[in-house]
Amino acid sequence: MTPMMQQYFEIKNQYEGYLLFYRLGDFYEMFFDDALTASRELELTLTGRDCGEAERAPMCGVPFHSAEGYIAKLIDKGYKVAICEQVEDPATAKGLVKRDVVRIITPGTVIEPQMLTEGANNFLCSLYLTDGGAGLCFADISTGQIYATDFSGKNFIPEIQNELATYQPSEILINVPLKTQQSLSDFISVKLGSMVEDKRAHYFEPVSATIAADRHFAGILREEDKQRKELIYALGAIVSYIAETQRSDMSYIKDLNIYETNRYMQIDYSTRRNLELTETMRTKEKRGSLLWVLDKTKTAMGARLLRSWLVKPLLDPIAIARRQGAVSALLTNLRVRDELSEIFSTVLDIERLTARAVYGTANAKDLRAICQSISYLPAIKAQISGLASES
Repeated sequence: MTPMMQQYFEIKNQYEGYLLFYRLGDFYEMFFDDALTASRELELTLTGRDCGEAERAPMCGVPFHSAEGYIAKLIDKGYKVAICEQVEDPATAKGLVKRDVVRIITPGTVIEPQMLTEGANNFLCSLYLTDGGAGLCFADISTGQIYATDFSGKNFIPEIQNELATYQPSEILINVPLKTQQSLSDFISVKLGSMVEDKRAHYFEPVSATIAADRHFAGILREEDKQRKELIYALGAIVSYIAETQRSDMSYIKDLNIYETNRYMQIDYSTRRNLELTETMRTKEKRGSLLWVLDKTKTAMGARLLRSWLVKPLLDPIAIARRQGAVSALLTNLRVRDELSEIFSTVLDIERLTARAVYGTANAKDLRAICQSISYLPAIKAQISGLASES
C-alpha cells in the first residue's frame, strides 16, 4: 500500500466501530467500508483512489468547513465518528505529515449546537451494576454538569429505569453485557432508544475508576462520598470516557451533584408519558405538553433548568417553600421582573459556549457572544440582590 494508506490503516485499526474522518487538505475523506457506509447514509458520491493495490479504494468525502452538518446526520443515525487531523506543520514535516485522532464524537459527547436541542440537556450515562447494588452517573459535557447516585437492595432495577426515564440519556456505558439484564435491555431499547456501550468494562475497573474520580474531583468529593463504591466506579468511568473521547482540558467539568433519589418524586416511565410532562404521547413534540405551557424562559439555560425542575419534582417542604418564595418575589415585583426579562433576552447560552471554548471548537462569533453575555452578569446580580433584600 501507499504510505498514506498505511497511515490510514494504522489509525483506523485503533478505532474499530467508528467512522474515521481522515483529513486531507480541505476535506475529510473516508475509505473502504467507511466510505460505503457514509455514501449510503449521507447520499454522497462514491469515488475511488489508488492505494497501491490492484483495485482502487472506495472513497468519499465532505468539505472540512461544513463537516458538522454531515457528522450530525451520522450521529442521529446511531454512528460514532473519529476525527483525524494533521498534528504537525506540513511545512516542517519530513515525508508524510503525521496525523492522529483528535476527538471522538458519539451521541453522548456532542457539543456542536446543530446536534443539540437548545432547551434540553444531552446526557451521557454510566451504569455500574453488581448483584447487590448499582452506581449511576449522568454527565452533560456541553454544560459541564454531572449528577450521580447509587442504589442498593434486591429490587433496584425499576429504580434505575425511573432515573433513566428522568434524564433520557442519549448514550449509556455499562460494565456488564446488557443481554445479561433482559428487563433493563428491553427498557432501554424500547423506551429510550439510547446507544449502549457494554464492551468498555475497563473504564469501570475499580482501581483505575477510583483514581480517575479522586483526581478529577479532588477537593469536591467528601469522605462519605468516597465510601459509596458503586457510585465512585460509575463516576470514574464516565470521567475516563469523556477524557478519551474529547482529548482536551476537562477542568471545567466540576459541577458535581451527588444526590439521593428520595429527594425527588419518583415517577416511572408510563406515568411521565401519560402526564405529557415534556412531550405529547401522540407526536412526541414539546408543543402541547406541560413544559410547553409553562416555558416562558428567555434563555436556553433557563429552559433547561425549568425542564429539570419539571421532571424531578422536589419532596423537601423547605426546598419547595424556598423555590416558591423566589417565584413569589418576582411575581409581585413587576419592575424587577421586566428589567430582568429584558436583560436575559440578550444573554446567549454561556454554558455551552464556554464548553466549546474549552474544547477548542469555538469560533470568533462564539467568543464574542461569551464576552457580551458575561458583561450583563453584574446588572443581573444587582437586580437579584436588590430583590432579595426587599423580600
